[in-house]
Amino acid sequence: MEQNSRQAAAGVISLPFTVSGKVTQGKQLGTRLGFPTANLLYDMSRGNTGPKISSCITATSPLGTSSRVGAMYLCVLNQGRHPTAPGGAPTVEAHLLDYDGGPLYGEEITLEYLHFLRPETTFPSLEALRDQLNRDKQNARSWAKAFPTLADDAIRGERS
Repeated sequence: MEQNSRQAAAGVISLPFTVSGKVTQGKQLGTRLGFPTANLLYDMSRGNTGPKISSCITATSPLGTSSRVGAMYLCVLNQGRHPTAPGGAPTVEAHLLDYDGGPLYGEEITLEYLHFLRPETTFPSLEALRDQLNRDKQNARSWAKAFPTLADDAIRGERS
């Protein structure tokens, strides 16, 4: 798979890489920028820290919401310390493309990292961050279209 995205841009792990956890409330910055995220607290001391920014597929398995159990979404995520708006614990923040099902707080989700997009970066402003997030979304969609066997089902919101 693209030489494992150039070995996750030289970040020691090979892709795919999976992390699971409960969605927690973050700083709401993604929502204010038009990119709401599902935030997972992440223990950076676990050793295998994964790539910093990836396009990936996420499976949502909300408790008691049968219409969303097992639904798959292409997403872009940041894993790290969110340097443009520092503060708070390191997180994995995933923006699920085409998801409009409301908050996922308390729900268990799994994120599968499939493709490295770029390293975590400090931007000069929140506007510059928003512009880059728009490019990240487009780049993730382009990658998914180029590798339909890995991502096509996610774009449609299903998995075979």
